[in-house]
Amino acid sequence: AIPCDLEAKDAYTYTCDASRRAAIVAEAEAARQVGLDADVLERAPLPFETAAALRFSDQAQFNPAMYLVGLAQAVTAGGGRIFENSRAISIGEASRWRVVTDSGTVHAEHVVVATNMTVKSPVGMANRTQPRCHTAMAFRIEDPLAVDGMFIGIDDPTHSIRTGRDAESPLLVALGPKFDTGQDGDVARRFVELEQWARMNLPVGDVAWRWCNEDYDTADRVPYAGEPDPDKASGFHIATGFNAWGITNGTAAGTMIADLICARSSPWQGLYDPARSYPEDFHRNGRSQSIVSSLDDIVPGMGGVIVRGDEKIAAWRDTEGVLHPVSATCTHKGCTVTWNNADNTWDCPCHGSIFAADGTVIHGPARKPLAPAAL
Repeated sequence: AIPCDLEAKDAYTYTCDASRRAAIVAEAEAARQVGLDADVLERAPLPFETAAALRFSDQAQFNPAMYLVGLAQAVTAGGGRIFENSRAISIGEASRWRVVTDSGTVHAEHVVVATNMTVKSPVGMANRTQPRCHTAMAFRIEDPLAVDGMFIGIDDPTHSIRTGRDAESPLLVALGPKFDTGQDGDVARRFVELEQWARMNLPVGDVAWRWCNEDYDTADRVPYAGEPDPDKASGFHIATGFNAWGITNGTAAGTMIADLICARSSPWQGLYDPARSYPEDFHRNGRSQSIVSSLDDIVPGMGGVIVRGDEKIAAWRDTEGVLHPVSATCTHKGCTVTWNNADNTWDCPCHGSIFAADGTVIHGPARKPLAPAAL
């Protein structure tokens, strides 16, 4: 067993809007039709008023970071080798698949690209998905059972809640509503709103942690996993589009891909087919939310994009007032980036690449840093 704070907790989907109770009832009926035990409650066991809730009893709650460490240990115990800080520079096919990194080359019969958004694929995934983010905050709490269970709201704006703990104390984790990556010019405001909501509705103490996570949605809410083109690129597997359900969808994708590699049949192969049809208008490119008319508009600690002729320059001003310019053009598909004032990053509003303030890549699908620029 993997030590990961595994607990059996009831999971709830709730609404605070009485007019949406019918949706809760319909979801419960759909769950029962596929063999799931689902209950409809008049209210969720939360410290604020709700209008209805759907309950799935005895679900698994655990610490995903501890779980991943345990998986890594299981891999190495079984003879596998894990190399960190080894960015794949290119992936190509000769007699076998060849992955070139900055410190060596790997040859294999099978390659799995599981980089949240694929950095390479025989079938383009960027326009089959939509990048989205959530703000999340973990608060100190005195009573770990003050909120007992896992909760996801269906109202707008939606909020999700679960418990956890770090080395210091129990935690209550709250997530805010999703938003398209790079298409919000004031992400910091979202943290303020999330904290206000949590303090108004939950028994929380000091903020212990805060972060902004990113995932990719698919049009049908089902991930893409497996071989995108088994005829022309046999042995090339991908996993993406987890729709913010990465623990379950990631596990399912990994299980299915392992079956394919080991030549075992998988009942999910057709459902998760990466080459299945999709509505071409699902993906929405965005525009930079950080265009400024003058460098004087960029205050210390903030970033902005200024247009100089045909060139767009992304400039971040440090706390001493010094500007640090890079190209504002994303190295993936050429969209203009947006300054994220919560994480101090440059975020692409098209396909979700994220760059540090100095232009280095934090999150793909971009593989190259933002180019140097001069003011």
